[in-house]
Amino acid sequence: MQSQRINIWRLSLVFVSSAAIPLLIGLGVDLLFPSSLSMLMLAGIVSIPIVAFTVSRSVLAEMERVIQLVAPAEPVDETHAGEVPAVLDQLHPEDAGRSTA
Repeated sequence: MQSQRINIWRLSLVFVSSAAIPLLIGLGVDLLFPSSLSMLMLAGIVSIPIVAFTVSRSVLAEMERVIQLVAPAEPVDETHAGEVPAVLDQLHPEDAGRSTA
């Protein structure tokens, strides 16, 4: 059975790898072409939206996984498609007979 908790280690790995790859590329370019670490700084600035995007996608995917484990989606019943739930009649009984058209 899968864990019902958010996997922090997987999210940390995504964060570190998405931050480290651009920074290592920038450091490598700076070592090949001496430019006083300007490419490392540029890679750091460019990596901010990349890290934000990849980490947010990973967090949302992990949250979706946990939600599906804790509260799976109910199967759609075709026999009751289009019906108004009975709860609406209980909330506003004066509007129960009124049509929505």
